[in-house]
Amino acid sequence: MLLVLVIVVAAAFWPSTAVLLAQWSDFINITFTHGWLILAVCIWLVVRSGAAIERAPARPWPLAQLALLLAVLAWLVSYRASIQDLHVTIFPALFWLAVAAAFGWPVARLLIFPVAFFVFALPSWAQLGNSLQELTVFAMRLVLGLTGPPAQIRGDLIHIPNGSFRIEEGCSGLHFMIVGLAVAALHGHLRRDPVRFRLAELALMAALALLANWVRVYTIIEAGYLTEMRSYLVSVSHYWFGWGVFAVALVAFFWLVNQWLPEPAATPPGAEAASRNASGADIKGLMLATGLLLVLPLLSLIVRAVRPASVLSDVPFVVLSPPWFASPPGSDSRWWPEFAGADDTEYLQVQKPGAAAIEVFRARYREQKQGAELVGSSSSLLGPQLRWRGEQLRVTSAGTFAETEAADTEDKHSLVWWRYQVAGRTFTRGLPCQLWYGLSATLSRPPSSLIALRAACLGDCAAARRQLNELVATGALR
Repeated sequence: MLLVLVIVVAAAFWPSTAVLLAQWSDFINITFTHGWLILAVCIWLVVRSGAAIERAPARPWPLAQLALLLAVLAWLVSYRASIQDLHVTIFPALFWLAVAAAFGWPVARLLIFPVAFFVFALPSWAQLGNSLQELTVFAMRLVLGLTGPPAQIRGDLIHIPNGSFRIEEGCSGLHFMIVGLAVAALHGHLRRDPVRFRLAELALMAALALLANWVRVYTIIEAGYLTEMRSYLVSVSHYWFGWGVFAVALVAFFWLVNQWLPEPAATPPGAEAASRNASGADIKGLMLATGLLLVLPLLSLIVRAVRPASVLSDVPFVVLSPPWFASPPGSDSRWWPEFAGADDTEYLQVQKPGAAAIEVFRARYREQKQGAELVGSSSSLLGPQLRWRGEQLRVTSAGTFAETEAADTEDKHSLVWWRYQVAGRTFTRGLPCQLWYGLSATLSRPPSSLIALRAACLGDCAAARRQLNELVATGALR
């Protein structure tokens, strides 16, 4: 029965399944290649609890059925919104809720840990990469300051007298952290430790994983300094050296846990058996859970199939009246927004006689998808030559805009006013914009766009702000 639900969830929510398979099989970036092992452990945990699952009373659970419908809707919205980390994170919860909806709490309770353990295989952990990278740079700043060699650290670059190292996201130790936490969680589960002990084990393992990665990076820097950058660790590979250091951290973890945390008292076999009541699986519950898993995705597919994507309007997005006039963008501009997969982009300059030009940009999508969305890693409002300096909201007679202060490579500042438009609504924040798009796109194919204006701060950003406000007040933007 559980296998049927696994197959249904994997097939009905294939986009999440495909992401997991791709990440687990990516032996170039390798951060999530442990996913196959996590999956194997999850299967083993379920098989190990097979007898208890068979004896547990099985009956449909109405509250879980409602929760399952809401979770399926949340998955659809996040998938249509191209928020990959979110729909992949919801994915294992769909299976657990389906089990709870079909067989009730007694069975679902036995699957809490196997399903929760599957979370260690999710690529959503990549969100921690930047933070761990910054922690590693900070640790190297402290340690090298105490022990040498002399180093200058700018951003993620560490310059020593005879070479340079870049602490890339792959050097953050994320892989060690995920695997270490998985080992600690499994260890606590198999020992049946109390919750407070399990939390202590996770905290200890997190600290040891961080320390192991810092030792790895520090050793490589020292090896580069002492060998004029000719060490094997520097010139060839330091990947397996890192796992060697991490193995020492694992040994330390098991030793410390065995020293400090007492073994929990064993559960008396009789008491454990008495808590279970024999019962067969409920076929009707299985059919009901399957129907709840499929009804919303099928409805979404059918309705969207009969609703073609919107046709983008050919009405000019900037309509000027004197004394404003338009001109082609200058070749010396530092502002080149990037929106991969956009169906239409327009870029021009507008100005008044005797005033500095304002750059205006629009990107439009007939339909968003992964890798072609308004908000995501493939889109950049500032482009490659500008960097973010600050942000706030500006309320004007033409509505609200987000104002981003940016600086170019020569530290010349400018203001960028921008906002999204999705399914008839405007947004100045990325996440609400994408969630609204995802909700609208479950039953339709709404168009979406971004419009942005940039004015240079010629000594004073207040003057640039007044200039932008004057332009939008004319009603020129469509």
